[in-house]
Amino acid sequence: MRSLFFWIIQWCWLLGILGCSQGETVLSVTLNPRNPDTVYVGTTGGGFYKSTDTGMTFQRMTSGLTSYNITSIAVNPSLSTIIYAGSFGDSVYRSIDSGRNWIIINTGLDDNVGTQAVNAVVSNPFISDILYIGTNHGVYKSVDGGGEWKSANMGVANRFVITLAMDPRNHSVLLAGSNEGLFKTEDAAKTWHLVDPETKKWAVNAIAFDRSDTNIVYVGTNRGIFKSTDQGNTWQAQSKGLATLFIGTIVVHPEKPQILYAGNNDGIYKTVNGADSWELLGSAPRSVTSLAIHPHSPQILFAGTTHGFYRSTDEGVHWSRMKLR
Repeated sequence: MRSLFFWIIQWCWLLGILGCSQGETVLSVTLNPRNPDTVYVGTTGGGFYKSTDTGMTFQRMTSGLTSYNITSIAVNPSLSTIIYAGSFGDSVYRSIDSGRNWIIINTGLDDNVGTQAVNAVVSNPFISDILYIGTNHGVYKSVDGGGEWKSANMGVANRFVITLAMDPRNHSVLLAGSNEGLFKTEDAAKTWHLVDPETKKWAVNAIAFDRSDTNIVYVGTNRGIFKSTDQGNTWQAQSKGLATLFIGTIVVHPEKPQILYAGNNDGIYKTVNGADSWELLGSAPRSVTSLAIHPHSPQILFAGTTHGFYRSTDEGVHWSRMKLR
């Protein structure tokens, strides 16, 4: 079973990079749902960073962290001072003071999870104490804010779960992207099933729901971008215009759902027609690992890359590299 570092190494190989610069490789970018001017960034080697001015300046916050490889970040939707961070090596951390201090919350996780990686963290927006994590050994669930974790693996046991996404309107429906296909639960992770045997050929790296119509879902894979209009049950390839099919991240415009952005080694691709065709943004950074879009000011975009953090204020036309230190 592959570890997260193997996945990063594969990224480096697939992206044509000789090596990943520790402390500069951004693995996750997350916005505070109550105040999206607050930006959280997880890196390889550098740990956790926080900005309160839409990514202009950052403060490094690592007190209590023993792993500085932060793979994923989720914010408690009811009390945004509570933040969860997945890591490589030490499983899951929780901060109750907006990231200033961290503690490990591993109760119930087996040793395999603790020594491998938590690749995705999802917080339930309807019931804030419910959390899900995607790991190298499947999915785990907590109903008490991370106090205790229980296996939620029926159907995905020992799968390398790369990413998780919850239907924004139905907290019982989640999709799990793995290195061997796309899985779905409709009962809050009691059971999972492969949505389509064809997806077993995919490594699913990113999942994005259309918030205006959650029957519409996009995934970024090692074989391009696919779109579903029936909540993931059937899929259509939507990769016209992509020079490289390996897609690591994808986001949907919050106000104009026909507009999406996707990132890979080439840089950032944009579509204005619901993924029917894509165009590479000429001035965007390359080797993109994560993307985020400001929900209230969607002209502001954020990009994590293997060589730093970038920001655009004009819908991706121009980009500036922002210092994390």
